Formats: sequence, structure tokens, C-alpha cells
Amino acid sequence: MSDHESLEYEYNPRVTVPAFARYFERLQALSEETRRRLPERIGDVAYGDGPLQTMDCFPAGADDAPVHAFFHGGYWRSQDKRDYAFVARDLVPRGVSVVVVNYELCPAVSVAGINAMCADAVRFIHDNAARLGLGSGPLTVSGHSAGGQIVARLLAGRTAGEPPIAGALAISGVFDLAPLIATSINDALGLDEAAARACSPLYELPPPADVPLRLAVGGAETAAFHEQSEAYRRHAGIDAPVTTPPGRNHFDVLEALFLADGEAFGVTAGLAGAGDHSSS
Repeated sequence: MSDHESLEYEYNPRVTVPAFARYFERLQALSEETRRRLPERIGDVAYGDGPLQTMDCFPAGADDAPVHAFFHGGYWRSQDKRDYAFVARDLVPRGVSVVVVNYELCPAVSVAGINAMCADAVRFIHDNAARLGLGSGPLTVSGHSAGGQIVARLLAGRTAGEPPIAGALAISGVFDLAPLIATSINDALGLDEAAARACSPLYELPPPADVPLRLAVGGAETAAFHEQSEAYRRHAGIDAPVTTPPGRNHFDVLEALFLADGEAFGVTAGLAGAGDHSSS
């Protein structure tokens, strides 16, 4: 296997999970179910000028509710918030307001541009939580795949003037983007070595020590995803081990973390401040 083929195998989950389409179909069905269960949602709230700079809000119904923002994956080039509404299904009944964030996609914008607009989204949520009926409680964030990188960059080198983030969860993230340059993924991203390094949380300031940060990777994901999270865990000085739900791949690891019957739901619910959650 050539270096290119090896990197493609390690970093492109659509290669290692041949039935990936059925996982997308399941997440879409779960999201449709969630919209039926939580009809009080506020959809397509604009936080910027771009057509995809919108968010869906799922209020928990309490003035002091904690707020959790989720950033979807898709390697910065695909996917949509509509298919990830399910992350709110079991958090909202436990008292956590949930916001699912969209962002513009490559190649229309750069990875750096996406990171900047997601920082804008966090500021918008912080400034407008009361108006949107989300609650005045602490704001936590999570993200999957590309969203994991987004979360890590939100935390890198934060200053006192920025909206406070009370906790974060990065799932199956890529924290060193250089290996992606030699894959087909880069056809849309257009990264060179300089741009990849500039967008790599592994080479930025570590997150603040007082912000709880957890990492997770599906137990059945490729070695590269495990190595990326372990390297970032050391960089960030995280004492807790990487959560690795056994048998979960790059696509269904979210079910383990966000559905109440998932084996790692307690990690997410605890971080988000849920008042009634699993102890797993």
C-alpha cells in the first residue's frame, strides 16, 4: 500500500465503513424523530451573513438552563445541521438547551474561515441565549470529526474577553491536518503545509486548564483517529483518558455519546450539565 493509499484508508471513513450510507440514513431518521419530539425548536437562526451561517435551537424551557452547542462533521466540506438534530433528543428532557450549528463549507470558504465563523456562532449564542429562550446557564460545546477540530480551535489561546466556555467534548477530531494534504479530502480543502499547520490545534496554545475538555473516538475507528486524539490529549494536558466506546465506528460513535441508551451518554450529559443522566 502506497503512502497515499495508507493515508486515504486511515483518514477517510467512507473507505473503512463501506455501509456508511445506512448510518447517515439512521441519523437522519433519528433527527426527524427528534424534531417531532421537540416541537418548540427555533430553526434557522442566522448568526452571520452567509446562507449556511444558521443554527437550530432546542430550548429546555428553563430560564437558568445550561446551553450546549454542537458542531457537525463532514471534513469541513459536507453535512448539514438538519441531520444532527438527534444530539438534542435526550439532553433537552434532562434540562439542557441544545444548539446545532451550521457553517459555510469548503471549497467556498477555507478551513480557517470556518473556524472563524464558528467562533462567531459561540459569541452569538452567548449574547442571545436569553432572547432565544435557551437559558442563562453555562455554555458547553462539542463537535464531531471536523467539529472536533472546530472545538479545539475554539479553546486554543482563549482570552478573558471571549464568551466563556464551561466545558468541551471533541469527538473523532483531526488535530494535525497535515496528513490530509495527501488524501482526496484535500480536493475540497485546498490545504498546503502552511495552511494545515495554521489550522492544527496540536500546534497552537493548549486550551485553558480550567475548562474541562473530554475526547472521544469510536473503538472501531482507524489507528490514525486514535493517535490524533491521544496526541491532542497530551498536548492539552488532559488527565482523563480518551473515551473509546467499543465497536463504534466514525459514524455511530455519536449514538454512543448522545443517545440516553448509549454506553457513553454519561460523558456528554455530565459535561453539558444535565440534571438527570446516565452514570456510564
